[in-house]
Amino acid sequence: MQKSGKIIWVLLVSTILLSFVQDSDAQEDNWLQVDVVTIVPDRYEEYIELQQDEVTPALQRAGVPWRSVWRVAEFGNSYDLQLVTPLASLAQYDSGGSLARVMKPDRRRRLVEQLRRATVSRRRYAMRYRRELSVEANEVGGFPLARTTTLQIAPGRTVIWERFLRESLPRFANAGLIFGVYERVFGPGPSAWLIVENYESFGHLEQPSLLVRAFGTEAGILATSMADVISSIERTVWRFDAELSYSANPSNNR
Repeated sequence: MQKSGKIIWVLLVSTILLSFVQDSDAQEDNWLQVDVVTIVPDRYEEYIELQQDEVTPALQRAGVPWRSVWRVAEFGNSYDLQLVTPLASLAQYDSGGSLARVMKPDRRRRLVEQLRRATVSRRRYAMRYRRELSVEANEVGGFPLARTTTLQIAPGRTVIWERFLRESLPRFANAGLIFGVYERVFGPGPSAWLIVENYESFGHLEQPSLLVRAFGTEAGILATSMADVISSIERTVWRFDAELSYSANPSNNR
């Protein structure tokens, strides 16, 4: 593992981060359900209690092996949460999802209503982890901060974007950079791609971008050449929430 003076970047919601799933190959399709929730400020504690006392136990009874929860860290809406769970198959929604498998209909409806009253909005996405376009870590790093760079790719340019990532992997790897690439397949808003890095501290956020570290003086020219491919960029910093998260191996929980 690299020393603390040299940041290690790991995946935000992958099965590698914090050892949430030891055997990442067990989920071949790499589908993830990601809920981005904005909580009513004066009902924040109520929402957290419902998650801890009702939702988490139900997910565990339903056989969901892990959940990774993140809170906005400093930059963004302070009442946003990101809740990530693995999807064995999209077919699970045909029967109402994980909660419907283990809760009586009336109890589930009451819980959903309680959660709804405590939220301003909920955006649900189905994402795919693109392992072949990512640079993975050989060792696990449990760093608490994660930066998500969300990129919207211009219509008709996805092939160019994927080719750029695939051809650049050797440069990223040689520069010692580690990151995960996720494709947002279903959900509100335009289709998007997420590049996820993990950090030890806020101070490390001041480091140059992936492009600069991998390509040096060529980065500016490369960014210009991609100007008609990437239509927008948004960066969010998240902090891991150990209380709302759990893993398949209880010894990995904080």
